[in-house]
Amino acid sequence: MANYSNIEIEIITISLGLTIKLRRLESKLSQLDLGIISETDNTLIGRIERAEHIVGWNVIMLVSQKLNINFSSLFLLQTKAEVLELIDDCLVLETKLTQQKKAFYDKLRVRVKDLYDKIN
Repeated sequence: MANYSNIEIEIITISLGLTIKLRRLESKLSQLDLGIISETDNTLIGRIERAEHIVGWNVIMLVSQKLNINFSSLFLLQTKAEVLELIDDCLVLETKLTQQKKAFYDKLRVRVKDLYDKIN
């Protein structure tokens, strides 16, 4: 098992959230829909997707099962290009893209680049 630094764990948390968000958007589910089918709270789904909140593995497992995501793959450190691609893919699938959401994606892109610069 790899020993990840705090920065790498932050990157994993971001990519985990983006992977969940991407699969949710691909499935045309709202955060409320996903919260209901995974028996969690839709507010919690949003926090996971934005990497604002660290939740227990059991919640992530429930959500990943409902979205047909391989649970263990969520905890692998992805490359900078892969994480930036997740951001771009989510942005493309956003159906209600507000200025606030656009700003979120722009800031996230900068945050990811900064985090990778710190580990390289």
